[in-house]
Amino acid sequence: MNYNIKNNNKSILSKISPTCLHFLLGCILGGFIFVLIYGVSVLDVTNIDWLTHSKDNEGLLDLTQHYLGWVFYRNSDWHFPLGLADGLYSSPVSIVYTDSIPLFAFIFKTLSPILPETFQYFGIFGFITYCLTGGFGALIIAKFTKNPIFTGLTAIILAISPVLTKRMFYHTALSAHFLILIAITLWIYRDSSFLSIDSKGKLRLKKSYIVFWSLLTVSSALINAYYTPMIVGILLLSCLQDLISRGKNNTPIISHVSTVFASILTTAIAAFSFGYFYGDVAPSTGGLTNLSFNLNQLINPDNYLCQIENYNYNFTPQSYSKILPGLKVISGWQEEGFSYLGLGIIVALVLLIIVLIIKSLSRNNTFSTKDLFKKYKSWIITLTLGLIIFVLLAMSPIGTIGSKTIYDIPYPEIVMKTLSIFRSCGRFIWPVYYGMILLIITGISKLYEHFSKNNKFISRSIVAIFIAVFVLQIYDISPSLAYKNDVYSKKFSTYDSPLKDPAWDELGENASEIMFYTPSLYGIECNPELSCIFEHYALEYNLSLNVTYMSRDMSSFADKKTLSHFKEREKGKSYPDIIYVFYDISEIPPAEESHLNYYKLDGYIVGTERQLNGLISYYPPYPAKSDEVESETPNQYQP
Repeated sequence: MNYNIKNNNKSILSKISPTCLHFLLGCILGGFIFVLIYGVSVLDVTNIDWLTHSKDNEGLLDLTQHYLGWVFYRNSDWHFPLGLADGLYSSPVSIVYTDSIPLFAFIFKTLSPILPETFQYFGIFGFITYCLTGGFGALIIAKFTKNPIFTGLTAIILAISPVLTKRMFYHTALSAHFLILIAITLWIYRDSSFLSIDSKGKLRLKKSYIVFWSLLTVSSALINAYYTPMIVGILLLSCLQDLISRGKNNTPIISHVSTVFASILTTAIAAFSFGYFYGDVAPSTGGLTNLSFNLNQLINPDNYLCQIENYNYNFTPQSYSKILPGLKVISGWQEEGFSYLGLGIIVALVLLIIVLIIKSLSRNNTFSTKDLFKKYKSWIITLTLGLIIFVLLAMSPIGTIGSKTIYDIPYPEIVMKTLSIFRSCGRFIWPVYYGMILLIITGISKLYEHFSKNNKFISRSIVAIFIAVFVLQIYDISPSLAYKNDVYSKKFSTYDSPLKDPAWDELGENASEIMFYTPSLYGIECNPELSCIFEHYALEYNLSLNVTYMSRDMSSFADKKTLSHFKEREKGKSYPDIIYVFYDISEIPPAEESHLNYYKLDGYIVGTERQLNGLISYYPPYPAKSDEVESETPNQYQP
């Protein structure tokens, strides 16, 4: 019996291609790295304490906002578009604007009846991200060498990359860098896995190729929209590379056009179906020229942690290197362009350049620079073009290096508005970042393959050097890995609301909505903590809010609706089921106009038509400044 089992296992393994085994190895290593850094508690789907304490994690409340967005969406009725959530705004708003990973939110909302009452999927998403990052990283290098040392170490290098480390759980949906790796995989495996010849002898791309690209672009839009232009850009570059490589007559142009068209069309349909174009959401917003990539950031280990205190944005520098010093940037807002390669990869790049120079100058060199360009012409042209396009997009219309501005392009307003749809443009450096790492490792692996045939000593030396580079990489970026481990592997306490006054219970049990007056004055966009406090309260009592902290500031739209609402109140219209929350007592409408009773609860001025038991009405007007309540208008978001 045992003998037969062993034989069966052997036959199963023999059916798995070596390439797939490298992918599985990469996935296992990626998942192992995730557990080492973040622990296993985040994988407990009923553990939400680490999500509700995100300000205590890395100083940013986005993770809490992402989780609360999912809960509102889960509790909402089904709508069309499918991504609409109730309660986060005065009308349904798409889950895409809470960055709650819409694809996962939709899947688990569908499964909601069989899920625990308290459920989170962010830990699962992180684990899958690391698995796929390692898996596809290994798969890409397996195209050039089947040596498991190269594929396995590549998986680890990508899984611990500073860019991925920075984003994981800080901006969870933006850590899905595996999408970029999948696009690169489809590109380099196109000819070997997806190319066929039709009955007329012409080259065609298999239908599966079109399907895979369409699924990838749709997935990018349903995880985070910033990935979509990156993925489409890589797709277009792959089409161009094929055209240059084969020539017009030998390129499956119709197949490429079909792939691009199908990908864009299906993505547009998916975006529409999830509410990208629904409701009071401005497509573009400010910050384009500040949230950018600085030319020194590939070798600059300084990351900036963004924290919001008293309506002001503060940045805390944080080094991702144990060896290299930090370099200057224009401002902390350029944290969006953070893209430190790591000292190991930088050293590998320098060594590779030295080898190529020596090889090109060698008298025994039978492979001239001209021959090299001729052989890899399509790749060199395409990758150079891609490098230029993505770097320019990432740098924004105002280019910087260090603390200096090197250019300022006065784009027309319509171009600026179009680019501002993706205002955090520094993120567009990611395809270049991963492309550079993979090219460096590919170059080393190609050298290894070249010498492994006729010079074992040199080939083994190359492996040893690569291992040394790997060790240097880990040592150099170890502070960032230790920091993340310290933040997310600790035990968190259960969320405790700061709204302690018993009157909140009386209000919540007799209301259906919370209305901030007015949202822009209250600074919801630059006070996510206040938004999260009242979102927790709203969920406890099944209330809705007139506006919340989201990836797009909707305060101006909410202001108009709120001011219109108060005009109705002046006319005597009654809304007994609304709780009104005010920021500045000098701005509170007089009671004879609003017909409200005002109370001070836990530092907030609250208006309600109800008479609260045992409380004295906190009745305006008051002086413009008060010792009890701060009346200074908050600093609005000015990146």
